[in-house]
Order: sequence, then C-alpha cells, then structure tokens
Amino acid sequence: MLDKRFKTLAILSETLSYTKAAQLLFVTQPAVSQQISSLENELNLTLVTKHNNKIKMTSSGIALADYAKKISLESSRLIDSLQHEKNSNQLKMGCTLSLSTTLLPEFIKKLTGKFRITTTEINNTEHVLAKIRDGKIDFGLIEGNFNKKEFDSIQIKREPFICVANHELTFEKAISIDKLFDQNILVREPGSGSRDILENWLAIQNFQIHDFQNVSEISSPTTIIQLLKQNLGISFMYKSLVENELQHGLLNQILIKGFNIEHPINLVFLKDSYFIDMYREVASDFE
Repeated sequence: MLDKRFKTLAILSETLSYTKAAQLLFVTQPAVSQQISSLENELNLTLVTKHNNKIKMTSSGIALADYAKKISLESSRLIDSLQHEKNSNQLKMGCTLSLSTTLLPEFIKKLTGKFRITTTEINNTEHVLAKIRDGKIDFGLIEGNFNKKEFDSIQIKREPFICVANHELTFEKAISIDKLFDQNILVREPGSGSRDILENWLAIQNFQIHDFQNVSEISSPTTIIQLLKQNLGISFMYKSLVENELQHGLLNQILIKGFNIEHPINLVFLKDSYFIDMYREVASDFE
C-alpha cells in the first residue's frame, strides 16, 4: 500500500490546485505542500513546478501520479474481493460499439456460470480506455489502438476489416482506393477504433479521410449499415457486423488493392494488474 503522500500527489495531478486538493483530502493547504515537498526530497525528484501562481506537473510527477492512481484502484479492488469473497467473480467490463452487437453477446454467454457481469459500458475505444483508467470498469473488449505502456492485453480473436457498400456498387476486380474518392464515406466519430484503423491505413498510402467527396460522421454502426442499404455511401467496418447482409446480397464487399487488414480484438486492462490471472481465465473461455 502506498502512503498518503502518493494519494495527495494523485489528487493534486487532477486538481492542479493545492487549495482544491486540500479540500478533497480534508487537510490544510500547507499540509498538502509539505507532503509533496517531503515526497520530492525523499525521491530526489521535482514532481510539481509553479509559475505565475499556476502549478504544473513535471513528467516525473505525472508518471508517479498515474502509478499511484493505478495502485490505489487495484488495492481497493483486491481488499473488496477479500472482504466480500462471494463477489470475487463479479466483473465490470466495457465494449466498443463495433463489437457490442456481434462479439459482446457471445462473450457474456460464455462467461455465464463462472463470472457475473455487473456493468457493461458500451462506447468508443477512447471512452472505454478512460473508464478502465479511472477504475470504473475492470477491462474492455477493444478493437482499436491503445497505449501499451499503460495497458496490457490478451488477444481474443482476429477480425477481417473490409470496405462495404450497397450491392449496386460493384467492381469486377480489386481497385485502388482513389477510385472511391468520389463516394460519400460513412465513418465513426473520432476516438472510435474502426476510424483509427482506417485513418492509419490511409496515412500510410499518403491519403486522408477528407480525400473522399463527403465525410459523414455517425456514431452508431447499426445506423451506418442502414444507410449503406439505402445506397447512401460506402464504409469500412468489421466483416462480422455485415455478415448477414453480405450473404443475402444486400451489401457488397469492395476489394481494394493493398487493403488486406485483419485487426486483433483484445481484452484490455491496466498494465501489470494483480488480476491478470482472472483476465486470462476470462479470455480462455473464448479460445
């Protein structure tokens, strides 16, 4: 367990105010200053700087505060599981929107009987990662990119990522991506994993998403699929989302030269988590 000075540093990193930190900790402002100074002297590090009455965390201060937050979350969860053993198999999880209609139901079904899901947070990758970071959920099913210095992961599966359009838009063979720039592209909002995958691939080809004639941002994958059926554009998504539409000829996969992406679906959690064995057991049920 970390001593109270680390908790003080973590709160100060969020408030960036000695006064506000003191109020949250129910101590005096000088007490907060003394704790930070004591920690700096002991570690021989500058954790906080002050300029024009505004404080700023140094890189060392940010790293140590993040570590303190993580340890606090993990220790609180461990103590809770020890004090309430009957709740030790309860899990709070998150899932990205792209996976919520395909992978999530199957995932929860396979966990039934061994673990109990008490919270399911469904949002984009950025939001789910923030919830893990803040301790609101234990882990997330994520297809997007994440900071591997901050999070660990276990790969659940690999998923084909394809270009899809209405059945009326067809090509006899694979085409170059620029042949689609006259199309309206339906994309998820910034922060979503599927958008990151597409934008990263386009950047490698020296293109960007705004090279398309029109860009429509839509947060719901289900809405995007319905608009594709109405022939209102093209989109890029996981194949499992439109498997049924492809089989019945309602939508069509467009083959693009150099576009052959299979992206990993990961179970993501805080790095070096004490509960890694539990996460491995959860992931093993999906192998």
